[in-house]
Amino acid sequence: MEPRYPDAPWHTHGRAIFQPFLVRASSLRLPEGFAPRLVGGRAIGLLGLVEYVAPSPLTYCELVWMPCFVRARGAASGYFVEKMYVDSEASLRGGRELWALPKQIARFEWGEREARVETEDGARLVLDVALRGPAMRAPSDVATVQDAGDALVRFRGSGRATVRSAHLRVREARGLDGWSGWRGATRIRGAGAALVDFAITMHPPKRVVP
Repeated sequence: MEPRYPDAPWHTHGRAIFQPFLVRASSLRLPEGFAPRLVGGRAIGLLGLVEYVAPSPLTYCELVWMPCFVRARGAASGYFVEKMYVDSEASLRGGRELWALPKQIARFEWGEREARVETEDGARLVLDVALRGPAMRAPSDVATVQDAGDALVRFRGSGRATVRSAHLRVREARGLDGWSGWRGATRIRGAGAALVDFAITMHPPKRVVP
């Protein structure tokens, strides 16, 4: 029996860390008609580590690499998701079938100062995790756009989170050479953010025909 996932919207809760990177335009490989937003020949990419906890409809961990913000075929804008790994078959199916997100399976170990991720396609990461400074309550919004062949699929999440300054440093990595935008990407120090407690609604997908 295939794992089941709920219909959107998903009302999710959990914690996350997002670390921005400077990404070289020459290292990007995007679907046809996807144009990156660049400043001085570079894009802003995001590496994210997320844990969804109860009362989320599904509980799981996630690693995501979004190499750039794009304008897709002149019809939709958002971050492009190059890699997304989860440790839930139900989340994998829901992400692929609802929002066209390229989810794959991985194994996660997330401690107080370190996270380890091993993926089904052979990538392995050891991440240093650190939180700093005071916490504040703030809105939290994200949008992605993916290629679904004859259409674009736009994902949008919105809600609120308790936010702290943080960093997510890649201490060890292997099997990442195939990630679009990763080669030559550099971490932007002091710019990471931790959502130490979030409540975010993943809205139903929007299909756009260019």
